[in-house]
Amino acid sequence: MTYVYTKYGVVYAGALWNELHLRDYTIIIQFSKIKDYRELPHSEKTIEKICEYGWVVANEAVQSTINGENFDPQGNHQQSDTWYGDYGRKVMFVFGAGASANCVYGSDCEDFRSDVLRPPLGPSLFDKRFKNYYSRYKGVKQSLTFLQGDNPDVEEMFEREWKNISKENNLAVMKRHINIQYYLQELLRDISQKVTEEYFAKNLYAKLANQLQKIYAASVKNHYGNHSCKKFAFVSFNQDTILDAFLSEQFNQPLASLDDYVNINENAFCLFKPHGSWNWGWKFPDSSMFGGKTADWLFDNNKNFFNLYFELLGDHVNMIDWATWGLEASLNKHHLGRHTIDKSQLKIIGSDNLNNYYPALLLPYRDKDEFTMPLRHFNNMQFYFSHVETLILIGWKGNEDAFNRQLLTHAHKIRKVVIADPNDKIVADNLKELLSRPNIETIVYKNFEDFVENGIEKEIQYANAEKIHS
Repeated sequence: MTYVYTKYGVVYAGALWNELHLRDYTIIIQFSKIKDYRELPHSEKTIEKICEYGWVVANEAVQSTINGENFDPQGNHQQSDTWYGDYGRKVMFVFGAGASANCVYGSDCEDFRSDVLRPPLGPSLFDKRFKNYYSRYKGVKQSLTFLQGDNPDVEEMFEREWKNISKENNLAVMKRHINIQYYLQELLRDISQKVTEEYFAKNLYAKLANQLQKIYAASVKNHYGNHSCKKFAFVSFNQDTILDAFLSEQFNQPLASLDDYVNINENAFCLFKPHGSWNWGWKFPDSSMFGGKTADWLFDNNKNFFNLYFELLGDHVNMIDWATWGLEASLNKHHLGRHTIDKSQLKIIGSDNLNNYYPALLLPYRDKDEFTMPLRHFNNMQFYFSHVETLILIGWKGNEDAFNRQLLTHAHKIRKVVIADPNDKIVADNLKELLSRPNIETIVYKNFEDFVENGIEKEIQYANAEKIHS
């Protein structure tokens, strides 16, 4: 086994292969695919084809190569839970940017829509209304030519740049992406604070959580009869903490640690955030060198992801979670495994200084097969899929390929999919493979508000529980 550490922070393992004599690339074939690769006709072994059997890395992007005979990976983490109790885990909500952007209703709507800190949709993350934020981040300013173009496709742009990073070792782009993560962290922190403190009275997240808590309470009352306690799962692709705050408040369930998000047995709900959250981060052992300006220091000193992960946060052994190979293989469309930074070391930032952390925020890439959450979160989310019968999609376009593959693989009990989105046809098209399964009912609500006002009791079944009124 050979371990190849890259400057963009990913670690590949397998057999080095260079029968094509590609002077500019390092080829790592996954052990489980060597037999199939050997049987592939030589004429078909293009770089694109090889990527189905292993990894093709530009030599310029390779930081170091370590022979497995002289390397004993440590730090595997046991992160699986034993599920117990007669609980109903049949309902899962999935939220996208459209939910946060439209989470206020009634008389507060007009003020909310004109508020500078109204949560943005993906293409609006770098709007001119956020100039007071991005003007302080050098990497963002250098990217505005593309981010503020006419009808910018932000996801496509970031995807192209990630390929430029991983294939060409483009350090200039790499350090911009690190800088952009810090910009998003600060922006989303302030957006979350503004919405939860000033738009709480007429907030759809709050109203939804309030109604669900009542359903939960009714099921708890009847739990010792012939009925099970009804729990809920939430998946949010939003990196703000608006949903987090209202769930925690309405259910009286603190989210003081990463484990609190996924306490499947003790808590009334689980909250999974596959793309990370502004208030999650890896804490630097020593941040004194940054002088309180971490984003600037990393940018000015040309730090890449290897420097960040394996020098500033830890080292090349203890910052890798060696148990994540299977997770990464399940996310990759060709089932290729790899090792990534240890997400079990993430902490809740809370009131601590953001400069003491590296933020756990996945940039809005279009096709990147990656989740930014601890392995325990992923395992519990994956297992939760096998219980879900009603899937409720709010403000989410259904365009997360890695997540969709997990749904298709594990969620075999789904009988009803509820779409609350004005662009329901786009959602349905992105999820057509799931929705085309036999015996799945698709129900549409025109938006978040329509579902909260008209759909909660109708679509969420809680058999034999008392009817709940707000």
